[in-house]
Amino acid sequence: MDVQVNTDQIKILQDFFNGLSSIDQRKIFIASFRRAVKPLVERAKADAPYRTGTLMRSFGTMEMPENISILVGAKLSGVNKGWYGHLVEKGTIERFRRKRKNAPTGRVRGTHFFENAYNSVQEKMYDDMAQAWYDEIDRFIIKTNKRA
Repeated sequence: MDVQVNTDQIKILQDFFNGLSSIDQRKIFIASFRRAVKPLVERAKADAPYRTGTLMRSFGTMEMPENISILVGAKLSGVNKGWYGHLVEKGTIERFRRKRKNAPTGRVRGTHFFENAYNSVQEKMYDDMAQAWYDEIDRFIIKTNKRA
């Protein structure tokens, strides 16, 4: 069985991308990263412990200023603050009060829900990264042609 793949269109897309300004390149990268990590965000939301739902609702992506990268996890701003996500993920050691003769206050056992979500969708996420990048370039071309 002889399989041939035509890569002419991919080369055209890469040349087009290399000709763009760094601002437009960053927009394409950020959009493709967000599209590629969508399964991770959905899986983390599904696996997050649901006590009040605040941690689950705080999951999302946030682009890093002046970098071509995004953060995936609990957002620290807005109404749905997930500031305690790292405690639920990793857990804490046994804690004691300074007053009241070192009375124990308890311990949070880590659930590793985010790590488990990452491990389960890691291969799919990396496989979809290149396709998402090409799709975002196509969308950028279509959007640019509509403006002209």
